[in-house]
Amino acid sequence: MTKQQYMTLLVRVVFGFMFFYHGLVKFTGGISNTVGYFDMLGIPGALAYVVALIELIGGLLLIVGLGTRFIGAIFAIIMIGAIFTAKLPLGLFGDGTYAGYELEVVYLALGIYFMFADRSPLSLDDKLFNKEA
Repeated sequence: MTKQQYMTLLVRVVFGFMFFYHGLVKFTGGISNTVGYFDMLGIPGALAYVVALIELIGGLLLIVGLGTRFIGAIFAIIMIGAIFTAKLPLGLFGDGTYAGYELEVVYLALGIYFMFADRSPLSLDDKLFNKEA
């Protein structure tokens, strides 16, 4: 493996863990809090379950490298939604009280990166779908 492949692996695993953790917290911290927050934003509360499940399962899939391009696209869409529904009024770096959408921009960029990144030799995508293997 090249240095770039090792770094892509590292970023994929960390990125996956971050989403997995966010999804886990939504469930263990009381999904009703997230439902209420979604309702407050004018988003159907039921979507809180969908987003939490996507974060949880998608994070695990990224960690093992399965469906990386698809999951990257889904995470990018979630970040666009988060920016435009919850964070945009706060500004990029926040309003002094609440955080802005700078982290969501980073996650959006990473999602887009993984939509186009080559398969990692240390991924299930590579093991299952590499025709050369």
